[in-house]
Amino acid sequence: MKQIGIDLGGTSIKALLLEDGAAVREYGVPTPARAGRRSIRDALFSAVDALFCDGVELVGISSAGDIDPYRGVCVYATDNLVGWTGTNLRQELSERYHVRVQVDNDAVCALKGELRFYPGARDVTMLTFGTGVGGASLVGGKILRGRNFGAARWGHVILVPNGHKCNCGKRGCAEQYLSASALLKQGQKRILGLTDCKDLFARYRRGEKEAEDVLERFGDGLNVLLDTVRTVLSPEVIILGGGVAQSEDVFRALIKDMDGVSFARLGALAGAYGATEPIVWEAV
Repeated sequence: MKQIGIDLGGTSIKALLLEDGAAVREYGVPTPARAGRRSIRDALFSAVDALFCDGVELVGISSAGDIDPYRGVCVYATDNLVGWTGTNLRQELSERYHVRVQVDNDAVCALKGELRFYPGARDVTMLTFGTGVGGASLVGGKILRGRNFGAARWGHVILVPNGHKCNCGKRGCAEQYLSASALLKQGQKRILGLTDCKDLFARYRRGEKEAEDVLERFGDGLNVLLDTVRTVLSPEVIILGGGVAQSEDVFRALIKDMDGVSFARLGALAGAYGATEPIVWEAV
Protein backbone atom coordinates (compact mmCIF):
# COMPACT_ATOMS: atom_id res chain seq x y z
CA MET A 1 0.00 0.00 0.00
CA LYS A 2 1.29 3.44 -0.94
CA GLN A 3 0.72 6.45 1.32
CA ILE A 4 1.97 10.02 1.49
CA GLY A 5 2.80 11.52 4.86
CA ILE A 6 3.24 15.29 5.16
CA ASP A 7 4.50 17.25 8.14
CA LEU A 8 3.55 20.92 7.85
CA GLY A 9 5.55 23.06 10.24
CA GLY A 10 6.23 26.75 10.59
CA THR A 11 9.62 26.50 8.87
CA SER A 12 9.41 23.61 6.44
CA ILE A 13 7.12 21.02 4.88
CA LYS A 14 8.55 17.51 5.01
CA ALA A 15 6.97 14.81 2.87
CA LEU A 16 7.42 11.05 2.51
CA LEU A 17 6.12 8.53 0.00
CA LEU A 18 5.65 5.31 1.97
CA GLU A 19 5.19 1.85 0.56
CA ASP A 20 4.05 -0.75 3.09
CA GLY A 21 5.22 1.60 5.84
CA ALA A 22 8.75 2.13 4.47
CA ALA A 23 9.89 5.45 3.01
CA VAL A 24 10.78 5.19 -0.69
CA ARG A 25 10.97 8.90 -1.53
CA GLU A 26 11.39 12.11 0.44
CA TYR A 27 10.66 15.72 -0.46
CA GLY A 28 10.93 19.03 1.35
CA VAL A 29 10.00 22.64 0.71
CA PRO A 30 10.12 25.79 2.89
CA THR A 31 6.84 26.86 4.48
CA PRO A 32 5.78 30.39 3.43
CA ALA A 33 4.38 30.77 6.94
CA ARG A 34 4.06 34.57 6.89
CA ALA A 35 2.50 34.75 3.42
CA GLY A 36 -0.98 33.58 4.39
CA ARG A 37 -3.31 30.65 3.83
CA ARG A 38 -3.22 30.47 0.04
CA SER A 39 0.57 30.44 -0.15
CA ILE A 40 0.86 27.84 2.62
CA ARG A 41 -1.76 25.67 0.94
CA ASP A 42 -0.01 25.93 -2.45
CA ALA A 43 3.30 24.90 -0.88
CA LEU A 44 1.50 21.93 0.70
CA PHE A 45 0.03 21.00 -2.68
CA SER A 46 3.49 21.19 -4.26
CA ALA A 47 4.82 18.68 -1.73
CA VAL A 48 1.98 16.25 -2.42
CA ASP A 49 2.34 16.76 -6.19
CA ALA A 50 6.05 15.90 -6.00
CA LEU A 51 5.29 12.45 -4.53
CA PHE A 52 1.82 11.60 -5.83
CA CYS A 53 1.73 8.55 -8.10
CA ASP A 54 -0.47 5.65 -9.13
CA GLY A 55 -1.47 3.50 -6.21
CA VAL A 56 -1.47 6.15 -3.50
CA GLU A 57 -4.43 5.37 -1.23
CA LEU A 58 -3.97 7.85 1.60
CA VAL A 59 -2.56 11.34 2.17
CA GLY A 60 -1.93 12.00 5.85
CA ILE A 61 -1.29 15.56 7.03
CA SER A 62 0.49 16.48 10.23
CA SER A 63 -0.20 20.17 10.80
CA ALA A 64 0.66 22.71 13.46
CA GLY A 65 -2.34 24.13 15.28
CA ASP A 66 -5.43 22.73 16.99
CA ILE A 67 -6.82 20.17 14.53
CA ASP A 68 -10.27 18.63 14.53
CA PRO A 69 -9.39 15.17 13.17
CA TYR A 70 -13.06 14.25 12.73
CA ARG A 71 -13.47 16.93 10.05
CA GLY A 72 -9.83 17.52 9.09
CA VAL A 73 -10.10 21.22 9.94
CA CYS A 74 -7.55 23.50 11.60
CA VAL A 75 -9.67 24.95 14.40
CA TYR A 76 -6.98 27.36 15.57
CA ALA A 77 -3.42 28.25 14.63
CA THR A 78 -1.15 30.97 15.94
CA ASP A 79 0.68 33.34 13.62
CA ASN A 80 3.38 30.71 13.23
CA LEU A 81 1.06 29.86 10.28
CA VAL A 82 -0.63 33.11 9.30
CA GLY A 83 -4.27 32.70 8.29
CA TRP A 84 -4.31 28.92 8.81
CA THR A 85 -7.22 28.98 11.28
CA GLY A 86 -10.35 27.57 9.65
CA THR A 87 -8.58 25.74 6.81
CA ASN A 88 -10.45 22.56 5.85
CA LEU A 89 -7.45 20.46 4.88
CA ARG A 90 -9.29 17.20 4.38
CA GLN A 91 -11.85 18.73 2.03
CA GLU A 92 -9.31 20.66 -0.05
CA LEU A 93 -6.94 17.72 -0.48
CA SER A 94 -9.74 15.19 -1.07
CA GLU A 95 -11.17 17.33 -3.86
CA ARG A 96 -7.76 17.79 -5.46
CA TYR A 97 -6.36 14.23 -5.23
CA HIS A 98 -9.49 12.04 -4.92
CA VAL A 99 -7.99 9.80 -2.26
CA ARG A 100 -8.63 9.33 1.45
CA VAL A 101 -7.20 12.18 3.53
CA GLN A 102 -6.66 12.34 7.27
CA VAL A 103 -5.37 15.29 9.29
CA ASP A 104 -4.09 15.62 12.85
CA ASN A 105 -1.99 17.87 15.04
CA ASP A 106 1.76 17.75 14.34
CA ALA A 107 2.83 16.77 17.84
CA VAL A 108 0.14 14.06 17.97
CA CYS A 109 1.43 12.71 14.65
CA ALA A 110 5.02 12.77 15.89
CA LEU A 111 3.90 10.83 18.97
CA LYS A 112 2.01 8.31 16.82
CA GLY A 113 5.10 7.84 14.67
CA GLU A 114 7.33 7.19 17.66
CA LEU A 115 4.94 4.83 19.47
CA ARG A 116 6.04 2.00 17.16
CA PHE A 117 9.21 1.87 19.26
CA TYR A 118 7.26 1.57 22.54
CA PRO A 119 4.91 -1.40 22.12
CA GLY A 120 2.59 -1.73 25.07
CA ALA A 121 3.31 1.73 26.48
CA ARG A 122 0.20 3.52 27.73
CA ASP A 123 1.59 6.77 29.16
CA VAL A 124 3.97 8.66 26.87
CA THR A 125 4.49 12.39 26.29
CA MET A 126 6.07 13.86 23.15
CA LEU A 127 7.65 17.32 23.13
CA THR A 128 8.71 18.84 19.82
CA PHE A 129 11.08 21.79 19.53
CA GLY A 130 10.95 23.63 16.23
CA THR A 131 9.47 26.93 15.09
CA GLY A 132 7.22 26.53 18.12
CA VAL A 133 7.05 24.02 20.96
CA GLY A 134 4.54 21.25 20.43
CA GLY A 135 3.29 18.61 22.80
CA ALA A 136 1.14 15.50 22.82
CA SER A 137 0.43 12.97 25.54
CA LEU A 138 -0.79 9.40 25.56
CA VAL A 139 -2.56 8.89 28.90
CA GLY A 140 -3.93 5.48 29.82
CA GLY A 141 -3.63 4.42 26.18
CA LYS A 142 -5.58 7.40 24.83
CA ILE A 143 -4.39 10.58 23.14
CA LEU A 144 -5.15 13.50 25.44
CA ARG A 145 -7.27 16.03 23.55
CA GLY A 146 -8.65 19.17 25.13
CA ARG A 147 -11.11 21.87 24.22
CA ASN A 148 -11.18 22.62 20.48
CA PHE A 149 -9.24 19.38 19.96
CA GLY A 150 -6.02 20.96 21.17
CA ALA A 151 -3.43 18.36 22.05
CA ALA A 152 -1.56 18.57 25.35
CA ARG A 153 -0.34 22.11 24.73
CA TRP A 154 2.91 21.89 26.62
CA GLY A 155 4.37 24.73 24.58
CA HIS A 156 1.82 27.06 26.12
CA VAL A 157 2.23 26.27 29.79
CA ILE A 158 3.54 29.31 31.66
CA LEU A 159 7.27 29.01 32.09
CA VAL A 160 7.94 32.62 33.18
CA PRO A 161 5.08 34.48 34.93
CA ASN A 162 4.41 37.82 33.19
CA GLY A 163 7.14 36.95 30.70
CA HIS A 164 7.38 37.52 26.96
CA LYS A 165 4.07 37.91 25.15
CA CYS A 166 3.18 34.79 23.18
CA ASN A 167 1.31 34.78 19.89
CA CYS A 168 -1.36 32.68 21.63
CA GLY A 169 -2.24 35.79 23.66
CA LYS A 170 -0.72 34.74 26.99
CA ARG A 171 2.58 35.79 28.55
CA GLY A 172 5.54 33.65 29.52
CA CYS A 173 4.69 30.50 27.52
CA ALA A 174 7.36 27.84 27.15
CA GLU A 175 7.31 28.42 23.40
CA GLN A 176 8.67 31.92 23.91
CA TYR A 177 11.81 30.51 25.55
CA LEU A 178 12.31 26.99 24.21
CA SER A 179 11.46 27.16 20.49
CA ALA A 180 14.18 27.33 17.84
CA SER A 181 13.18 30.88 16.95
CA ALA A 182 13.31 31.99 20.60
CA LEU A 183 16.67 30.27 21.13
CA LEU A 184 18.16 31.88 18.02
CA LYS A 185 16.83 35.30 19.05
CA GLN A 186 18.47 34.99 22.46
CA GLY A 187 21.68 33.78 20.89
CA GLN A 188 21.86 36.67 18.44
CA LYS A 189 21.51 39.15 21.29
CA ARG A 190 24.70 37.76 22.80
CA ILE A 191 26.74 36.50 19.84
CA LEU A 192 27.67 38.68 16.87
CA GLY A 193 27.26 36.95 13.53
CA LEU A 194 25.31 33.94 14.84
CA THR A 195 23.53 32.43 11.83
CA ASP A 196 21.26 29.69 13.17
CA CYS A 197 20.78 27.17 15.98
CA LYS A 198 23.26 24.75 14.39
CA ASP A 199 25.87 27.48 14.61
CA LEU A 200 24.95 28.07 18.27
CA PHE A 201 25.28 24.37 19.07
CA ALA A 202 28.64 24.20 17.29
CA ARG A 203 29.93 27.13 19.35
CA TYR A 204 28.67 25.44 22.52
CA ARG A 205 30.57 22.26 21.62
CA ARG A 206 33.72 24.36 21.14
CA GLY A 207 33.27 25.75 24.64
CA GLU A 208 32.54 29.37 23.69
CA LYS A 209 31.41 31.18 26.84
CA GLU A 210 28.57 33.19 25.29
CA ALA A 211 27.07 30.08 23.67
CA GLU A 212 27.34 28.21 26.96
CA ASP A 213 25.53 31.01 28.78
CA VAL A 214 22.68 31.09 26.24
CA LEU A 215 22.19 27.33 26.23
CA GLU A 216 22.49 26.93 29.98
CA ARG A 217 19.65 29.43 30.36
CA PHE A 218 17.70 27.47 27.74
CA GLY A 219 18.45 24.32 29.74
CA ASP A 220 17.02 25.87 32.91
CA GLY A 221 13.69 26.38 31.15
CA LEU A 222 13.79 22.94 29.55
CA ASN A 223 14.31 21.29 32.93
CA VAL A 224 11.34 23.19 34.38
CA LEU A 225 9.15 22.00 31.50
CA LEU A 226 10.27 18.39 31.92
CA ASP A 227 9.60 18.53 35.66
CA THR A 228 6.15 19.97 34.97
CA VAL A 229 5.30 17.08 32.64
CA ARG A 230 6.55 14.58 35.21
CA THR A 231 4.56 16.22 38.00
CA VAL A 232 1.31 16.44 36.06
CA LEU A 233 1.32 13.10 34.20
CA SER A 234 4.24 10.97 35.40
CA PRO A 235 4.65 9.34 31.96
CA GLU A 236 6.66 6.18 31.34
CA VAL A 237 8.78 8.12 28.86
CA ILE A 238 9.12 11.69 27.58
CA ILE A 239 10.24 11.77 23.95
CA LEU A 240 12.04 14.87 22.66
CA GLY A 241 11.74 15.61 18.96
CA GLY A 242 11.73 18.37 16.37
CA GLY A 243 14.63 20.04 14.62
CA VAL A 244 16.31 21.50 17.70
CA ALA A 245 16.24 18.24 19.65
CA GLN A 246 18.23 16.48 16.93
CA SER A 247 21.32 17.89 18.64
CA GLU A 248 21.02 15.10 21.19
CA ASP A 249 24.48 15.56 22.67
CA VAL A 250 23.73 19.18 23.57
CA PHE A 251 20.34 18.34 25.09
CA ARG A 252 21.85 15.55 27.16
CA ALA A 253 24.40 17.99 28.57
CA LEU A 254 21.64 20.46 29.51
CA ILE A 255 19.10 18.06 31.06
CA LYS A 256 19.67 17.42 34.76
CA ASP A 257 17.63 14.21 35.01
CA MET A 258 17.59 11.93 31.95
CA ASP A 259 15.56 9.24 33.71
CA GLY A 260 12.64 8.40 31.44
CA VAL A 261 13.74 10.87 28.75
CA SER A 262 14.35 9.65 25.21
CA PHE A 263 14.88 11.18 21.77
CA ALA A 264 12.80 10.74 18.62
CA ARG A 265 14.18 7.80 16.67
CA LEU A 266 12.52 9.07 13.52
CA GLY A 267 14.09 12.48 14.04
CA ALA A 268 12.46 15.42 12.27
CA LEU A 269 10.42 12.99 10.11
CA ALA A 270 8.40 11.58 13.02
CA GLY A 271 5.39 13.73 12.11
CA ALA A 272 5.43 12.69 8.46
CA TYR A 273 5.52 9.00 9.43
CA GLY A 274 2.86 9.45 12.10
CA ALA A 275 0.54 11.34 9.75
CA THR A 276 -0.28 8.05 8.03
CA GLU A 277 -0.92 6.13 11.24
CA PRO A 278 -4.57 5.58 12.20
CA ILE A 279 -6.12 8.51 14.06
CA VAL A 280 -6.27 7.42 17.68
CA TRP A 281 -9.67 7.78 19.34
CA GLU A 282 -9.43 4.98 21.85
CA ALA A 283 -6.77 2.73 23.39
CA VAL A 284 -3.72 2.10 21.23
